[in-house]
Amino acid sequence: MAAASTRRGSPNRLLIDGERQLGTGVAIAENDRWHLGSITKSMTATLVARLVEAAVVHWDDTAGDALRDVAPQMNDAYRPATFRHLLSHRAGLQANLPLPEFDKFSRTIADARDERRAFVRLALSLAPQGPLSTTFEYSNSGYVVVGAMLEAKLGKSWEELIKAHLFEPLGLASAGFGAPGRAGAIDQPAGHAIVPGAGLKPFPVGGRITDNPVVLGPAGRVHMNLNDVLHYLTAHRDGTSLLTGNSWRTLHTPPFGGEYALGWGVRKDGAIHHSGSNMLWYAEVLVDATRGVAAAAVANDGDMTRVAPALAKVLNEAAVPPGVGERPP
Repeated sequence: MAAASTRRGSPNRLLIDGERQLGTGVAIAENDRWHLGSITKSMTATLVARLVEAAVVHWDDTAGDALRDVAPQMNDAYRPATFRHLLSHRAGLQANLPLPEFDKFSRTIADARDERRAFVRLALSLAPQGPLSTTFEYSNSGYVVVGAMLEAKLGKSWEELIKAHLFEPLGLASAGFGAPGRAGAIDQPAGHAIVPGAGLKPFPVGGRITDNPVVLGPAGRVHMNLNDVLHYLTAHRDGTSLLTGNSWRTLHTPPFGGEYALGWGVRKDGAIHHSGSNMLWYAEVLVDATRGVAAAAVANDGDMTRVAPALAKVLNEAAVPPGVGERPP
């Protein structure tokens, strides 16, 4: 497990404990990279905001227009769905593809654009969960649709676009995709999960399953180290020059009511947050602009019933003002 937090005017705090891979005795290190799961969604939304400001896409571009050649047989209910609908889980899309279809997609592939198009054709053919705008259905598929819309418009993969328009401008040198590390090496934390009859087991890089299929990139396949995570979070906290103030407000405001903005959950006190897991890792982040806090907690253990309470406790402690029950680093 590792945790990090920062306040305006104060240095980053970092706490780490545990092994990269169970039973090896190899300790995790400060610059290790952690799988962030669905925290990637806020990054995809931030990418769209960057491209809106560059005037190459618009918030109200629709799936019907952007993907008319990719998914000509899409269910008519999805044709009016915009980036705002898809990024706030208000497009009515089902959460995921049926598992037998989902498992057909590659978990290691250099360029996922063809498979991403096939994925969205399936996702957009399914019956909607409910009406546009009024239905909240947390949907990984919706973010894959967003990725395919950007790829159709710009002719580059989502991976190329997010590197060029988010990772590089913010200097997130440790950012990458999928499980971190090299096959056969214990150079980064490995994900872990409970295997029935065998207990907690590692799933290191090079095995058959270390992450979701590559097509799911826009919904949840980014990894990076915690210093880079904090740098990304402070951009949202402080509303940096990466985007205009209007774009930051758009990202942090639920467009159709409720408690979910564009890639972010919104608490009653205005703080934004998100969690992420691929069932082998778990991560949570919090951005509280009022208190000047940005914090992250991560674990290379996908057992959320055991891990989530500990990570939530760390984040809550990070949001406590100095001198009010705050423990030293």
